[in-house]
Amino acid sequence: MKEIIAMHGWGGDSNQWSNWIDCFQCCDWKWQSVERGYKDIGPSTPGWHNDLEQTGLKRVAICHSLGSHLIEKEVLSLATHVVLINSFSRFIPSSKENRSIKIALNKMMNAINTPNEPFMLEKFHIKAHKPNKINVESNASNLLRTSKLGKLRLKNDLKLLMNSDSLPIGLNTYTKVLIVNSKNDYIVANQTKEKLAEDLKNYLEKEPAIINLQDEGHAISKIKNIKKIKHWLELDHAKNMVQPS
Repeated sequence: MKEIIAMHGWGGDSNQWSNWIDCFQCCDWKWQSVERGYKDIGPSTPGWHNDLEQTGLKRVAICHSLGSHLIEKEVLSLATHVVLINSFSRFIPSSKENRSIKIALNKMMNAINTPNEPFMLEKFHIKAHKPNKINVESNASNLLRTSKLGKLRLKNDLKLLMNSDSLPIGLNTYTKVLIVNSKNDYIVANQTKEKLAEDLKNYLEKEPAIINLQDEGHAISKIKNIKKIKHWLELDHAKNMVQPS
């Protein structure tokens, strides 16, 4: 059995995985999406279905950005594979870039639960999809309207992002990890991504694989790029299914 649990990042929701679901479910993957509950969609935290004692199974945690720090540690610890999409161990780099990043994050924090919140979220989503375009107005109900509890989660999760300083809690040292980096990411700094790769190399038993995408921003939705990630997972699954003679 091949199953996936996907965790979206800050300000997002489970609807962002629609292209991913279409791509994976046609090939016998069981897909579940975690929902943080920033909007009117209630929080949802699914767990693994397959028998944890059975060999040859694949449990894949796909985490976008802060999602790697939001996903349940029990889910992460039992994953056989983890895909980290434009993610990080420490979000704020320890370089001269950090001052401007801290200022921007504090402005975002101050906008939450104020009349400026929709404008802040609109700016964030446009920047997250850049260089690709997103029609924020037509998706306003999904992207900009947060619930009362959602506003509290936005604030608390932004604090988590700002204070992040280590690999996600629960990550197993024997997990196979794929890092997916977008070359045109306007959210996560290059130094931050380099730090993640370095931390993973020092922590994991097996060095992580890396896929660099040239034509995507922080958010990844192009089918051709989703297929690259799916191919990596399928190739590894095929290798594991080959029994020694």
